[in-house]
Amino acid sequence: MKVCIVTDEVSSDPKTATELISDWGVRYIEIRNVWGRRVPDITPLERERLKKMVEQYGVGVAAVSPGVFKCRIDDERTVMNHLCERLPRSIELAKILGTNMVIVFGFIHDEPCSKKYFDYAVEILRRASDYAAEVGVILALENEPSTLADTGERTAELVKSVGRENLRVNWDPCNAYVSGEQPSKGYEYVRDLMVHVHLKDVVLDRENNRKIYVPFGDGEVGVFSQIRSFINDGYNGFLSIETHVSQNKVKNTLICLRRLQDFLKEINKETK
Repeated sequence: MKVCIVTDEVSSDPKTATELISDWGVRYIEIRNVWGRRVPDITPLERERLKKMVEQYGVGVAAVSPGVFKCRIDDERTVMNHLCERLPRSIELAKILGTNMVIVFGFIHDEPCSKKYFDYAVEILRRASDYAAEVGVILALENEPSTLADTGERTAELVKSVGRENLRVNWDPCNAYVSGEQPSKGYEYVRDLMVHVHLKDVVLDRENNRKIYVPFGDGEVGVFSQIRSFINDGYNGFLSIETHVSQNKVKNTLICLRRLQDFLKEINKETK
């Protein structure tokens, strides 16, 4: 199985993060926030620094996550800015960093189950997919709480309605759980659409309406059960470690990595 780590889950300085990740024996990274800003909102000089850093440490970039369409669906101006400006800049950066995968989102809405903007969301995602297809890029729609693609079921519905081969799913079982869906159920909807996976674990403090992110196996998501299902179904994409822990980020990311490696070894799967 191919494992990668989101760099800002280790450090906001991508060079520091990549140095640590490389020392841990991981050969791939995912780029999201660098130097306190989300890509692609960096200068041309910083873009070159990122490229040189990737070359220096000999790592591959599994994907970039620029927050495209992580905006309100009823804010047409911002939606169009993401489609016409942010997406092209993100694809350009992805190409520079040597990846053909860009993670996108399904538009923020107060009522994710509402169908009011569904057709509009399909139209925008279809236009985005067509643009990306012209340059050989895959868009991975991540299920995210408070978006029209919050659960596996609704994410799959959007992707299938768009009907483009290069729009697939970045499956996040934890996000599905936070959105009120059992990950095992949500996975059944996206299993044939997955091209990337985000892994994290959480304990829901429902009494105080809090999410407490914890190392893999200490929470309620059933992370290892999900991974077993992926492997049984022949998934061969990345498992991306995205801990979301608020303290001791380096220590907890390493704990997650070692637990993941131990589990894969236990089931006779080599970590790449």
